[in-house]
Amino acid sequence: MRPIVLRLLPFVCIAAPLFSQTQLLTILLPEKTRLLEDQRVDLVLEVRNVTAPTALKVTANGRDISSRFSAPVAADLDCDGRPDSVYRANLQSFSDIGYVRIEASVNSGTRVLTDVKDILVYEMKPGQLKKNVILFIGDAMGQTYRDAARLVGRSVETVPGVSGMREGIFDNLLEMDKMPVTGSVMTYSSDNVVPDSANTAAAWSTGNKTYNNGLGVFADGTDCRWRQTGVSMATMDSLTDNPRVETLWEYLKRKYNYRTGIVSTADVTDATPAGEGSHVAQRGTRNEVSKNFIENPFLNGQPVFDVILGGGTNQFQAAYRTDKRDLIGEFQAKGFTYVASATALKSVGASAGKLLGLFRAGNNPVLASSGVTSSPDGNMDVAYDKLRLVRPGSEPEVNFGGFTDQPMLDTMTDKAISVLSGTNGDQPFILMVEAASIDKQSHPNNAAGTIWDTLEMDKSIGVARKFLASRKNPDTLIVVSADHDQSMHILGVTTMSDADLSDRNGTTFTIPAGVGTQTMKVFNDANTNVRAAYNFVNGSDPVNSTGPGGPPAPKRAAGGTGFPNYMDVDGDGYPENKVSGGKGDVRLVVGYRTGDHTGSNVPVSAEGAGALLFTGTMDQTDIMFKMATAIAIDTKALDEAVKQLSSDRLPQTFGKQ
Repeated sequence: MRPIVLRLLPFVCIAAPLFSQTQLLTILLPEKTRLLEDQRVDLVLEVRNVTAPTALKVTANGRDISSRFSAPVAADLDCDGRPDSVYRANLQSFSDIGYVRIEASVNSGTRVLTDVKDILVYEMKPGQLKKNVILFIGDAMGQTYRDAARLVGRSVETVPGVSGMREGIFDNLLEMDKMPVTGSVMTYSSDNVVPDSANTAAAWSTGNKTYNNGLGVFADGTDCRWRQTGVSMATMDSLTDNPRVETLWEYLKRKYNYRTGIVSTADVTDATPAGEGSHVAQRGTRNEVSKNFIENPFLNGQPVFDVILGGGTNQFQAAYRTDKRDLIGEFQAKGFTYVASATALKSVGASAGKLLGLFRAGNNPVLASSGVTSSPDGNMDVAYDKLRLVRPGSEPEVNFGGFTDQPMLDTMTDKAISVLSGTNGDQPFILMVEAASIDKQSHPNNAAGTIWDTLEMDKSIGVARKFLASRKNPDTLIVVSADHDQSMHILGVTTMSDADLSDRNGTTFTIPAGVGTQTMKVFNDANTNVRAAYNFVNGSDPVNSTGPGGPPAPKRAAGGTGFPNYMDVDGDGYPENKVSGGKGDVRLVVGYRTGDHTGSNVPVSAEGAGALLFTGTMDQTDIMFKMATAIAIDTKALDEAVKQLSSDRLPQTFGKQ
């Protein structure tokens, strides 16, 4: 069998130019479309400013495929009121390996309108050894987030009185640090330098770029409707008519009988978990996402996942859906075991086969006025709160809303692997595991919520690494990455008492500014968490002469010398963030520049079958094809090369063994 060739060939200038007002016929495919052999995609043609197009002809590498397309349907593209038409050929695929040229033409009176797009198709024929893939996504987990988790979680005492970090060296690194191969991932969307979690999920699941907020679809000419008037039931037809492209989860289930799963600490219809099995123009249509989960368009209307674990109960309940469907009941009717607590999850055995676990609903949920989602999201509570740790004064106190029996992410990961691999452990599967609140706590600049969630994810990675180590055959690949970065930076350490860390009184500053009076509240924990809103002065420029003045009585952010001395008294892998035995008061200082995503590259780490594919700088879309390659080819030579890196003859990083 020929392997998938991952080296991108030069993309010659043979495709039609990007859409402009003068282009009347458009094939709705990205300029650099890539697919696996037989990976399905909707072929959609848009004809603008033509009353009655005729004589459609579409070829693929010269073969006429015109008969696959529907008759033209009238449409208002670009919301300009002009006569337009759309042709569709849904769920198409290609067996030609290499470039496939799609050429389309229609007649408009005496004119012939044309467009050309090229698709790069990779061979995909898995061998007899069916391999498993476990993809971990730390939402917003850029390199700094890994570093902060390491400094907090691995500086604890390894033995009584001996810090786990001495003279800048760790005794024991994070689980993700111990993975042997690391690379760098570019995360740009098709329309932005700074992506969101929907288009990034589409990138690693489908292998193709899309626009911010798009889930498994390409942009089309009717998007103007929901962009102009909002996402609602009134615009649902324009939200569900975009060209769709099959995800690797759908593809492996359809073609090779893989079991598939998603695990997330978010609402499971949120962007990252939704990206593996739904197709909609805007991520906020949560009810449509959950419908795709149970009636997947690429799987003849059958469920896309065998295991779904996370939050988001309301999106599956009749009371919070416009269509009044009880999706939990429908999943149960299809053979799914349903659980709603950590206690119930523990009792599920590997023989369950199909598992739906929803552990959190929104507090005081309602069906949103748009009719497309339940509000608020039912995200699971963060690790810091599930551990019942005392929040810093500037971070919100927990409101469990009655959901006090939620599982930790490592427990969900362990159960998902057990059920997906089956009672004999020989069922091939692909699983995505997300630590969602690294991002959700980073938006409001809540350092404790963010860092402890990263530690929760790392414990989950440890579960997968133990599974990998237990396999008799080299049949499992683990990949750890992020959808995008956020702006946290490490500034040093500071000594702070528990009383100051948890004090909720704070001081309010009022600052005159050109955009209006700005008011902010600064808490005593500010020197451990320097928020974007607080304009600390530059330490090398005490009067801040190079920029706007800071708040009244500005001060330099703490960034002292030395190392943190967190304590993990109960040995659960999570420092308690409090003073114990006279230690635990030297805490990490982090700062945030914004409350949003950034366009920085994110790391990717890999271990197991085909891990060496994930070295170097890559695009996020490459992740899907690299995972598929690891499944399709004999990775023995690659894996042997990785093993050589751990030879005693080579220098080894302390704490990585």
